[in-house]
Amino acid sequence: MSQFQTLLARTGLAFLVIFLSALVFAPNVLEEDLIIAFKTERRLEDGTREPIPAEFVRDFLSDRENGLRYFFPRRTCVPEAAGNIPETHRCVLTGRFITSARVNELVQAYPEVIDDQHTGLAPHPIERFFGFLNGRDYKNLRVKLGLDLQGGMRVIFQADFEHYLARLEEKYRPELERLRTQLSLPASSEEEREETRGRIQFIQSELALTEDKKRELLGQARSVIDKRLSAQNLTENEMRVQEDSYSISLDMPGVANSTGVLSKIRDTVRVEYRLVNSEATARVNQEDANRGAMQEIYRLYARSEGRVDPRDIEDILKVVRERSGITEAEGRLFLSWRRAPDDPGSRVLPREFLVLGPPILDGDDMRNAGASVGQSAWYEVHFGLTEAGAERFCAISSESIGQRLAIVWGDRVVSYPTIQGAICGGSGQITGEFTNQEATELANVIREGALPLDLVVLSVSYVGPSLGQESIIKGVISIALGFVVVILFMIGYYRLTGFVAVVALLLNLLIMAAIMSLLEFTLTLPGFAGVILTVGMAVDANVIIFEKIKEDLRAGKSPTVSIESGFAASFWTILDANVTTLIAAVILYIPKDGPIMGFAITLFFGLVSSMFTSLFISHLLFDWFTYLVNVRKLSIGWGFERRKRAA
Repeated sequence: MSQFQTLLARTGLAFLVIFLSALVFAPNVLEEDLIIAFKTERRLEDGTREPIPAEFVRDFLSDRENGLRYFFPRRTCVPEAAGNIPETHRCVLTGRFITSARVNELVQAYPEVIDDQHTGLAPHPIERFFGFLNGRDYKNLRVKLGLDLQGGMRVIFQADFEHYLARLEEKYRPELERLRTQLSLPASSEEEREETRGRIQFIQSELALTEDKKRELLGQARSVIDKRLSAQNLTENEMRVQEDSYSISLDMPGVANSTGVLSKIRDTVRVEYRLVNSEATARVNQEDANRGAMQEIYRLYARSEGRVDPRDIEDILKVVRERSGITEAEGRLFLSWRRAPDDPGSRVLPREFLVLGPPILDGDDMRNAGASVGQSAWYEVHFGLTEAGAERFCAISSESIGQRLAIVWGDRVVSYPTIQGAICGGSGQITGEFTNQEATELANVIREGALPLDLVVLSVSYVGPSLGQESIIKGVISIALGFVVVILFMIGYYRLTGFVAVVALLLNLLIMAAIMSLLEFTLTLPGFAGVILTVGMAVDANVIIFEKIKEDLRAGKSPTVSIESGFAASFWTILDANVTTLIAAVILYIPKDGPIMGFAITLFFGLVSSMFTSLFISHLLFDWFTYLVNVRKLSIGWGFERRKRAA
């Protein structure tokens, strides 16, 4: 390959890296759309509903003192309909640098008016393009600011032990009745009776909620919440368990959709297997009034796109239970969700009532779940069972051949196949016409575990930044000032050659910013310190290279030879110096302490990008210069010129 072809190949690689870096970082500086959705009605203190008229929304959008203009004074929100939300109750505001904290502040100020489930920053087209990276509709490419820079949301959860005990009693009630009946049989041997007594004592100990048990449950809840926060890329949170009040305090930086985040954190959705009570189910579904109730539930979900008030559904279910005379012994009333039989592309909606018995298997018995495409082209979830779960499932399925087995995800029945034979393989699968996203979410619930108990939100408040806008301004000034000083020094000392280092420094910042965007990095004050340190260290490699080139020029070598030997001789020196610092950054990252971790990440990727720009980009610029220009004299510094005249 000729020198020109080699240069073109290297230039193509450099342009590809620079182009992708600019593309990834672009959503941080380009205009973005903030979607603001308003509720169509609000619930009053007495439980009644009051519609929110379009005139109220228009006044709110134009109000500079108590409306949208107070938060975004120089921007206009343009009405735009979407789905089932009319343009009278939805608008789009376009601008730059709209922070999640500002959106959260707006939502928290008007929780009864603004629908925060449908309010938030819309994905940029570039983010939608990169959606393939995480298998979703879009990839978030915006660098988030930490709690110390932009504030966030503080939530205090309190454990609901009463509901926890009620769920355990429902789970163990049939087994306790069976064991007590078995214990009363005279035909049982003493060994069997002793085993039965031991099992009864174990269940009773599970139902006895001691202080140690409560603390253990709080610790488990914290662990599950931490996993869910990490799954939402909320890694800079601060969480504290307050054992005296049985509560968990959580600070989250830059959270915009508080309802969406809270619903995922508090979600006690569990995966359960329950037997269908066919007789009670038939009694419920055959009644004309109940069919009308199901149509009403269907209409609520069909027209709402997830905006249904759970209390409305619970009120309807309560009436259906009372009307049908469903007793506690017969089971609980659930909704069966599925697509229309004649339309595979239709939405999954509630279409039937089911009465189900107590859970015979739950998420505690399942492990190692994963989603895959099934034979029907829909996704399904495969899981393994624990040893105890496999034994119990085998016994119950052997006794229940011919009955329907409902698979419940949260409060939804996703399928209820008929048991054709004993299921004793220690594994299972869940089918239910799932999309990839739904199956993955269900698998995550099984794999990561459900919350062991319900959490009640005691308070939600907006947290102002501890150092805030002033710190952001000072941080940006520090980076800019450091950048200017480095530029002045490099150009002043190395003259024209110093421009190569300046270009390398600019590209280093771009590549580093792109990497942080791709990683959805949360920038805190220590992270700012890492960026500032990187600015200072970015030209270190260029200084080593330039000084080596000057030595070769003094030795009488030509500029072209001096450049090649300068880069070759400096490579290992630069690599050794940076690798030792990279090791230090990795060690700082290992404890995963939020602020220190932010500093370690910026330092690590700053050094990686600086090595690329100094050893590859700078070398490429020099090679193009020497290829296009017949260089006889290289402007590379005042010190070199003085020594040349003295010689």
